[in-house]
Amino acid sequence: MKSADNRSTGESPSSQQPADKPKALEQIQGNDLAGGVLALIRKGLYGRTLALRDTSAAIIVTLMLIPQSLAYALVAGLPAEAGLYASILPLIAYALFGTSAALAVGPVAIISLLTANALVPLAEVSSAYYAQLALLLAALSGVFYVLLGVFRLGFLTQLLSYPVMKGFITSSSLLIVIGQIKPLTGIFMERGNLIERLHTLDISTLHAPSAVMGVLAMVILFWVRSKGGVAFTGKLFGNFASTFRRLMPMLLIVLAAVLTGLFQLQETGLETVGTLPKGLPVLQMPPLDFGLIQTLALPAFIITLIGMTESIAVGQTLGTAKRQRINANRELLGLGAANIAAGFSGGFPVTGGMSRSVVNADAGAETPIAGALTALFLSLSILFLTPWLAYIPTPVLAGSIIVAVYQLLEFPSMMKLLKTNRIDGIITWVTAILVLVWEVEAGLLVGVALSLVTLLASHRKPYMAVLGRIPGTERFKNINHAETETLPNTLFVRIDESLTFMNAGVVEQALLEFVAGRQDLTKLVLVASGIHTIDATGANMLKRFRQEVDGAGITFYMTDIKVPLARKLESFGLFDEAAHCSRLSTIEVFQKLALKPSEKLC
Repeated sequence: MKSADNRSTGESPSSQQPADKPKALEQIQGNDLAGGVLALIRKGLYGRTLALRDTSAAIIVTLMLIPQSLAYALVAGLPAEAGLYASILPLIAYALFGTSAALAVGPVAIISLLTANALVPLAEVSSAYYAQLALLLAALSGVFYVLLGVFRLGFLTQLLSYPVMKGFITSSSLLIVIGQIKPLTGIFMERGNLIERLHTLDISTLHAPSAVMGVLAMVILFWVRSKGGVAFTGKLFGNFASTFRRLMPMLLIVLAAVLTGLFQLQETGLETVGTLPKGLPVLQMPPLDFGLIQTLALPAFIITLIGMTESIAVGQTLGTAKRQRINANRELLGLGAANIAAGFSGGFPVTGGMSRSVVNADAGAETPIAGALTALFLSLSILFLTPWLAYIPTPVLAGSIIVAVYQLLEFPSMMKLLKTNRIDGIITWVTAILVLVWEVEAGLLVGVALSLVTLLASHRKPYMAVLGRIPGTERFKNINHAETETLPNTLFVRIDESLTFMNAGVVEQALLEFVAGRQDLTKLVLVASGIHTIDATGANMLKRFRQEVDGAGITFYMTDIKVPLARKLESFGLFDEAAHCSRLSTIEVFQKLALKPSEKLC
């Protein structure tokens, strides 16, 4: 393996350029991007090799991004061009501040659905006012990203537990699939939750040509992803088979647009994207109305939480594959800049998408500059391909959306989770059902609340065990689970939880019950290996409990105390009289008490 100093050229140290003139890197590794691409360029480390790799990746991602941008704009309830606009300046902004080489920022399905859910109650879909609200929503989301990055609050994503995210994403994806029935087949239904959509379903509005084209596109896309399709394309295209499969939606859309234009299929009632404004997005201010800001603040914050959870997870996963490390707080700044840019350039909230980012990484992207180049190529497409984009049939776009989000439907794994962990399974299903039949945001918030209540409940009743030594070893086990040795008149008790205001009373009551159950007890040893920290309430409980057992003639010890916990205990004034006693291990106390049971250790 080459050293870090020589990895860029493979030359010996003697042939390296002077330290003040670093040679451009051939591959990004480790912390090379920790300071962002501007630092990379400023240090002279961005050269031809990286530029070529970023350019090739940008071309492939652009081909994938055009249909995705158009499709996800429709999911968000916006004109198709809004998806393209959300994929230009935001990508450039992220390139300036982001640190993930592979993360491809732009419109994604779940965020587009959240955008629609936030705006539909406030304005008519696709209206100018609706588009203005989308700008404000993106800008607010960008502000939240920046604040979270500046104050290093990325840990808030931990509020979105695995069960909550599984239920939320599955039901949101199902709503997206159901929402594509209208553009796919022409069958009318209102926007809203599952009940509202099904209640307004009107089969009589079915448009057969649209349904045939949309379903045919879906069948082809599903087949390409199937085992048979993978095998067939592998034989046909060899090493390019994977790229071909990922570009298949774009190829189908091009074919459908050509057929629509040649045979004037739009005259049969087939809905198309229609004429798009020619030219680049015009900078504009989102509406800065305090009432609107209050109304959209919560949806914007939820969009931010979901977006940063997905983006950072994707960035870290792809970064690990390339042995690159991302700076999570700079990532939040990059995503914030991207959303603020979307809010001022005719877009809507954006984030990093998994499928697009995987393509970006596989295509060779080495720095976020690949995103800026994608924005450049997309801009050229808007300038020169707008007339052709007008012929794209919306049924094909709808079909591509359904295929893309179908893999996010995880109802079987939700059933499995219900069997393996009932509490987590219940949280998942409650979240999923509420997202479907109530509101997306409400379902998510209820899921988060249930997770927190479950966490607090488990913390409130910590696991406690009476320990004995396994004969001939230095190991201790629960006396109910193994054959162990115990000492007369002595009790070893282990607490497997930090001591806080949530559980101090429960722990004290349990300890008192242990003491009350042993009338012969003269020594109580509290094994603290499972206690990570303690707050003022927990410390006060320990002081009080020690006084109680001292009054009963019982000697109290604590063992296996970690250094951070020892500092906390000493700061609360515990064990000041014999601080050295708190440093003993459980086996040391056991052995000393076994040899001299009548003597105090401290």
